[in-house]
Amino acid sequence: MPCQTHLVGFPRAAADVEVRVRFDESRGVETWTRTFGRRSFRSRQFEGRGRWQGLLCERFGPLVFGFALVVDGSRLVLRPVRWSVFGLPLPLPLSLGPTATAYETVEAGRFRVHVEIGHPLTGLIVRYRGWLEPSRGVGDAR
Repeated sequence: MPCQTHLVGFPRAAADVEVRVRFDESRGVETWTRTFGRRSFRSRQFEGRGRWQGLLCERFGPLVFGFALVVDGSRLVLRPVRWSVFGLPLPLPLSLGPTATAYETVEAGRFRVHVEIGHPLTGLIVRYRGWLEPSRGVGDAR
């Protein structure tokens, strides 16, 4: 996997890896810890404010993305509409930033996710897809 994945803590490429997802909430911010095999990375999701109002915001390392939540048939699509680096208040053109294809749906009674992040200059950065099932532990899903 290209070196830019380390900027935000994405794990190395692998196939058919068990993933555990833990959600922790504090003061309106959800911390998502995704563990791929033995490697974990975290992001924080929160409600947008100001010019980010109405967006689901997610911070990966120094990058923050604002997503519009769009219903498309049976899918909930996370469409990127804003992004920033190091929290700078400058509006950055979407054409210069990473691209994302992300959606959630329910199939056969299971919560399914699909995430692809790339960049026009580097190609695919990370892709993962699968489903979440409740685990036996409190606050964890698989």
